[in-house]
Amino acid sequence: MENTPVIESTDPLWFCLRTQPKHEKLAAQFLRVHAGLEVFSPVIRFQRATMSGKKWFEEALFPCYIFARFPYRTHYRMAASAMGVTKIVGFGGQPSVVEHAVIAELREFARDNETIEIAPSIEPGDEVTVLDGPFKGLRAVVTRVLPAKERVAVLLELLGTQREVEVTAQRVIPGKVHPLSGRALG
Repeated sequence: MENTPVIESTDPLWFCLRTQPKHEKLAAQFLRVHAGLEVFSPVIRFQRATMSGKKWFEEALFPCYIFARFPYRTHYRMAASAMGVTKIVGFGGQPSVVEHAVIAELREFARDNETIEIAPSIEPGDEVTVLDGPFKGLRAVVTRVLPAKERVAVLLELLGTQREVEVTAQRVIPGKVHPLSGRALG
């Protein structure tokens, strides 16, 4: 393959495809089902606080981009004109090949080959918001993490005094690192 230009190659290679905004999943599904191509469209899965509690959300790891593996010479028109795809990424009029090792490394971090889950970790010193119960909406500082009980102890200010209260870890959402915790910010 060293001497064969990408455009003339009949070997299946990985390419980056630009998609329409928020159409990564649609384009990947279309290429898999209708074109029979191997596609890698990594997403991140994370929790976010909502009015009804914590909910899981998924977003594209690379917004507006997916990866597909195909022989350029025979499949480029199909890939470039697939539903949701706007173009094959390239430079200087030539499509850019994504090394197999790059895709393999990304897949190492992904569960089920495409989902990368970001689990929020709560540590002493973190500020959290209580999501429900009698302390709903209150911000507190975590003083201890009790993993065996799946609970955290938080320091709440109630009626002018500070009290340590234990709450279920599922009932709090991390906010930010408290400036006095000694942990690095960011």
